[in-house]
Amino acid sequence: MDLRQLGYFISIAEHGGFAAAARARYISQSALTRQVQLLEEEIGAKLLDRTSRGVVLTHAGEILRDRASQLFRDVALLREDVLAESETPTGHLVLGMTPSIRVLLGGGLVEGYLRRYPKVHLGVIEGLSHTMADSLARGLCDVAVVIRDDANGKALSTRTLINEPLVIAGPARAGLRMDTPVDLAFVSQHPLLISRSNRVTSGLEKAANRIGLTLNVVMDVQPLHLSIDLVCRGIAFAVVPFSAVLREYEAGFLSIAPIAGFDTGWVVAWPSDRKVSAASVKLVDAIQLEFAALNLEESLLTAMGHSDRSSRLATAKKVARKQARRR
Repeated sequence: MDLRQLGYFISIAEHGGFAAAARARYISQSALTRQVQLLEEEIGAKLLDRTSRGVVLTHAGEILRDRASQLFRDVALLREDVLAESETPTGHLVLGMTPSIRVLLGGGLVEGYLRRYPKVHLGVIEGLSHTMADSLARGLCDVAVVIRDDANGKALSTRTLINEPLVIAGPARAGLRMDTPVDLAFVSQHPLLISRSNRVTSGLEKAANRIGLTLNVVMDVQPLHLSIDLVCRGIAFAVVPFSAVLREYEAGFLSIAPIAGFDTGWVVAWPSDRKVSAASVKLVDAIQLEFAALNLEESLLTAMGHSDRSSRLATAKKVARKQARRR
């Protein structure tokens, strides 16, 4: 089947007649009519009915229009994918990160990306997750790693990096355990450092208020790593994502326990309403692979005492690598 003939047919369907379609395609009306006749002969069905108001698609014509339109969309996507793979990424690119993600990924991610794509001029901005999501939606950055919920309701495409529990972190002597979840009543009994500008922790405070509990907030601290440092010093407790305190936990500087019923997740996000450059596509892939290499899933499963963590991790890594290669 000739794609050119299909294109002519779709133009007739879109313009509602031969004359307008002929003008749009820069072809004579007689030549256009002949191409449609050839297409009908090849298919073996009538596609159009002429009326005083133009042309009307037959049932066969409607099926062909819908499927041919999808075919052309697939061809366009195929062309873009091939170009993206063959093209050496260039241009300017801005990456948005939160402080905790910068600590986890920052140096290694940027070094590896620039070494592989030296023609890209990469800039990095840092801020709270909801600020980075807003910056991404406003066009102030091209790719960002944010908390899952902060990307909701915006014109953003996302790819999941990890889903993890929200934990209460205390000094090592507190004896918190990852295999022993706690509830909001337990959390409310301890002095807390909390960032009310952080949607995750502010959501926890609202949930406590709904059931008649008041969190004992002794300080509103926005810088995450200052909070973690103060927790390690035994000043107070903090509520954070598991990954934010992984290094201090594994080093034995603090103890942590999951808060039952509360979790969060990280995604890499990019605009869904704007053209995405090849450089952005490669950066999204690089972030996903770098995140998978952190073995956060294995660390989480180990902390929670899951014996089947190796097989689950292997599966997760295979999926992540397969998704990255496809893009």
